[in-house]
Amino acid sequence: MQIEQSDRAARFAQTIAQLQGRERRDAVACAVIETGGLYPFPFPKRALVEIQLYGVCATGIGEDEAISNWIAKLSPQVEPHEVAA
Repeated sequence: MQIEQSDRAARFAQTIAQLQGRERRDAVACAVIETGGLYPFPFPKRALVEIQLYGVCATGIGEDEAISNWIAKLSPQVEPHEVAA
């Protein structure tokens, strides 16, 4: 079960790494909600945001940074600046 969740997380990270802006934020929000999580919206621009999805947790100042940090945890070969929206 853990491997399956890890594979899903890695695949999702690769998918959203190709997205930008609102499209990326919407994809993450939907995934969090579909997996039983909460995604409070809207976030203040300069708030500390924590994302917990597929057993992986990441934080960042603002929604975009948190998402980029989440992707970077799952795709260590991708530099964080490459996934920033």
